[in-house]
Amino acid sequence: MIARRKAAGVASPAHDPEPMAPMLEVRDLRVGGADGSFTIVEDVSFTLAPGRQLGLVGESGSGKTTLAMALLGFAQPGIAISGGEVNLAGIDMLALDEKQRRRRRGRDIAYVPQDPATGLSPGMPVGRALRETLDIHDPSEPDVDGRIVQALRDAQLPDDVGFQRRYPHQLSGGQQQRVAIALALICRPSTIVMDEPTTGLDVTTQARLLDVVSNVVAEHRIALVYVTHDLGVVRNLVDEVAVMYGGRIVESGDVDDVFERPRHPYTRRLLEAVPRIAPTAFQPRAIPGAAVEPWDWPAGCPFAPRCDHRTGECDAAMPPAEALAPGRVLRCFNWQALPDGPVGLAPARAVTADPAVASAAPALLEVCGLQAGYGGDRLAVAGVSFEVVKGTCTAVVGESGSGKTTTLRCIAGLHKPGGGAIAFDGVELAGRARERDGMLRRRVQLVPQNPDSSLNPRRTIEEIVGRPLRQFLGLRGAQQRSRTRELLERVRLGGGMARRYPRELSGGQRQRVAIARALATEPDLLLCDEVVAALDVAVQAGILELLDELRTSLGTTILFVSHDLAVVRSISAHVVVMESGQVRETGPTEAIFRTPQHPYTRALLDAVPELSPTDYPGS
Repeated sequence: MIARRKAAGVASPAHDPEPMAPMLEVRDLRVGGADGSFTIVEDVSFTLAPGRQLGLVGESGSGKTTLAMALLGFAQPGIAISGGEVNLAGIDMLALDEKQRRRRRGRDIAYVPQDPATGLSPGMPVGRALRETLDIHDPSEPDVDGRIVQALRDAQLPDDVGFQRRYPHQLSGGQQQRVAIALALICRPSTIVMDEPTTGLDVTTQARLLDVVSNVVAEHRIALVYVTHDLGVVRNLVDEVAVMYGGRIVESGDVDDVFERPRHPYTRRLLEAVPRIAPTAFQPRAIPGAAVEPWDWPAGCPFAPRCDHRTGECDAAMPPAEALAPGRVLRCFNWQALPDGPVGLAPARAVTADPAVASAAPALLEVCGLQAGYGGDRLAVAGVSFEVVKGTCTAVVGESGSGKTTTLRCIAGLHKPGGGAIAFDGVELAGRARERDGMLRRRVQLVPQNPDSSLNPRRTIEEIVGRPLRQFLGLRGAQQRSRTRELLERVRLGGGMARRYPRELSGGQRQRVAIARALATEPDLLLCDEVVAALDVAVQAGILELLDELRTSLGTTILFVSHDLAVVRSISAHVVVMESGQVRETGPTEAIFRTPQHPYTRALLDAVPELSPTDYPGS
């Protein structure tokens, strides 16, 4: 674990010699439908001093991104900011007209999006993008070249002319994200809002990016609002945390206090859902039920339908914000009745059979000397060999560009190998899926990282899941519909989802649809490519529980590609560590995590932003 927040040198409020005036002050903010028919964010208030970092956490749909955008006076089409104040250095952003707000955006408050592709023009080189931003917001700057170089250095990027001439597509994902940070820094704003900037990055790239953020915030005394679903990142980066659910902040305070002594049932549940790198007696536990939708907010506490401590009072009214101590705010009627320890944590599940039994089990998949590339001299996969034992889960880990996904695509028949062999159940697989017979294609199924790219937006969920039933099993009509609904129930989606389209589902629901479609053929081998990378911890825990249930109840063998080592430890029995297209280390999961032998494996584990051992409920 890298203690970035401690190393940043930013004192906590209790140790500040003189409390500073807030740089950002939000009062009673409300955001909802432009027609007033529903509310997304309501009654949100907080303050943030210069040099302080606030983490906004919560499930998808809790209102985090809507709140983050509202801090700059933005709202999505059909959405409106209907009340409250956002005071930036004493000036209310919401009281300004649009022209005045545009002048302050970038200059006084900057935004770093989750996907840098949405903030970087594909037709504009890096240097030109930085120069244009400075020309717009600070045209009187006498040393433009010097400011550009400094912004690149602050973001730990090359500052030479050659790099400045590069286009976004010529940069890695981590470099693109750091360019987005450089664009936010170029005008030296007093406040920066970052929305999931490390989602989808491998652990070492994420660690470097977080170091950049931590150093810049500390050096320039920037007030930072950091939106994320990664509680490990929040634990190591920020000073304060605000937990959102149902559009409201349900608990907030010093990050140490909230993580070690959570008082709201929802905060406790979120922490129970986080997988841990360190050995623990418990597995991550999903939150029962589904997150409340803005148009279905109940009259009382929105978390009440999922809460173990629900009372009639919870259903009748929304709990008011109660100050437990300076800076410590909570919305819960029954927090004093909650026990101090974890509630109903799931015991650690066995991810493999007895070692003696596992060693005697046959290998369902054998990869031998696999080579693959994309043209040119460098191979993306160079001589990879490993086995996957039947009925177990094997994880493949490594940085971006290590060859993980290319290996998986070769096994699925989506990328033709340049050499080596892949054998499934004793039969050597042809390089292309279309060259394999129908039985083999049925038995090996892929769940992609991004379901949006594989779910036809013009088809209903019933049609998407039903297609492989018709193609591989010959089911039609009532049989097909009945089996489709059974599959949706198996992945914990109600039958009512069948008539919906992908755009009407959340990210976690779409990922479950992708799993249901893969299960339709009753596969023996399930290939999972970063299937929980972009999901919040609560949805992630549900997907992991589902995958483990499939392995234990149906005997499904799983090959699980991921950059999240905590997730890997919670689900896999065996780990394959890849770097630069080669296997660096392989072995049982516990052996790899407890006593890694290769320096690269140790570097990966050291880069993971982990929760503290004293954090609830892992103490």
